[in-house]
Amino acid sequence: MFSSVFTRLALLTPLLLLTSCTPQADSPPPQEEVSSSEPESAENVAAENNSDSTVEMQTEDKPASSEPRTWKQDSISLTAATWPQVQAEVAKHNGKVVVVDLWSTWCLPCVRELPHLIQLQKDYPDKVVCISVNLNYDGRGEPAEQGPEVLEFLVSKDARLVNFLSVTPDMKIYETLDLASIPVAFVYDTSGSLAKRFDNEQNEYGDEGFTYEKQIRPLVEELVKGE
Repeated sequence: MFSSVFTRLALLTPLLLLTSCTPQADSPPPQEEVSSSEPESAENVAAENNSDSTVEMQTEDKPASSEPRTWKQDSISLTAATWPQVQAEVAKHNGKVVVVDLWSTWCLPCVRELPHLIQLQKDYPDKVVCISVNLNYDGRGEPAEQGPEVLEFLVSKDARLVNFLSVTPDMKIYETLDLASIPVAFVYDTSGSLAKRFDNEQNEYGDEGFTYEKQIRPLVEELVKGE
C-alpha cells in the first residue's frame, strides 16, 4: 500500500541510519547566470528584475491554481503552505502551547518520532496544538505531486493534526531557518514566543538525537502547567 514511501526509504538506507537527515543530495542545481558584454538599457534591466521577482514567487509558492491545495481522507487533511503561512497558523493559537515538527517520509528519525507528536496532540487536545510540516518537495515538478503520498502516510499513522505540505523547496527552508538537517521541532509557549528549538546540529542529544518522550514532552507539560 505504501510502496512509494518504502521504495524511497530503501534507496536512502545509509541516511536512515543517522539520527538526523540532510536534504536529498539529488536536488536540482541552481541555474547559472549568463552575463552579456553589451550594456543594457534601463528597460531591459527593469524587465529582468520583474522576471527575477516572478521566479522568486514561483519558488516560494509553486502550486498552479489548477492543482489541489488540500487533500483529505478519513478526517485527516493535508494543506499546501509556505513557511510564512505556517507561522501565521502558529499565531492563531495564542493561549495554547504549539509544537511545529519539520519532517519527511524519507527521514527515519522523523518517521520514528512522528507518532509521539500525534500522541501528544491526543493527550492535550485543548491545551496543545501540534503542527506537522512535511518537506518532501525538493523543487522538482509540482509540490502537489507529493500530496497523495504524504497524505497516505499520515492516514496510516492516524495523524489528526494540523498537517502542512511545504510548497517551498526543502533547501530553501533549510537556508531560511539556518538548518543542516531534520528532524527539527519548534515549541512555542502560550504567549506565542519560541520556548525552544530542538535539533541535534551540535550533538546536544548524543547519537540518539532528541526525542519527544525525553525532551519535548517534558517541556510541553511544563509550559502547560505554567499557563
